[in-house]
Amino acid sequence: MKCKQYLIILFLTIASQFAFAQETLPPSTPPPLNNQPAPTDFETFKERIYLGGNVGALFGSTTYINVSPLIGFQITKQFSAGIGGTYNYLSENYGGQKYISTVYGTNVFGRYLFTENFFAQAQWDRLSVLDYTSPILNQRAWVDNLLIGGGYRQLFTAKASFVAMIFYNINQTPLSPYNNPIIQIGFNVGL
Repeated sequence: MKCKQYLIILFLTIASQFAFAQETLPPSTPPPLNNQPAPTDFETFKERIYLGGNVGALFGSTTYINVSPLIGFQITKQFSAGIGGTYNYLSENYGGQKYISTVYGTNVFGRYLFTENFFAQAQWDRLSVLDYTSPILNQRAWVDNLLIGGGYRQLFTAKASFVAMIFYNINQTPLSPYNNPIIQIGFNVGL
């Protein structure tokens, strides 16, 4: 039941952005004529799509690899939504024994730019993790995480940017793979 409640909250958060995303013309600009298309922020559908994500690695006695790609769609210049995936690999040696764990899953997100550089983001992750509470060896469980936070975006070309984000998991459970706060660093590239 909790999952449905979080999905409803996420849906309402995203839907509420549409109410604020309507463009109004300045008073000095005449309304478009019926035979002319209304002005838009984007010339083509392709301009609305961007790719990105996070990658990370650590090697040594502990090996950690993270790959988290995403694809986003700009609904307006300020608001975008998208989907992504996550794969984490962790390998550690404890007292001569090797411990290996993987985490994988998907996410959906909504992002709102307050300024050219600062944004707020809500994200729902559904991740498969090892269930160490289960009496069955190597049993996996699906864990839902609702991440709320924001970040900073630094453009380095007209279509590419570096992003740094900080989130708080408001659905923290013993099996959640995240420790609060969650810091992510990544990139976005427009098509």
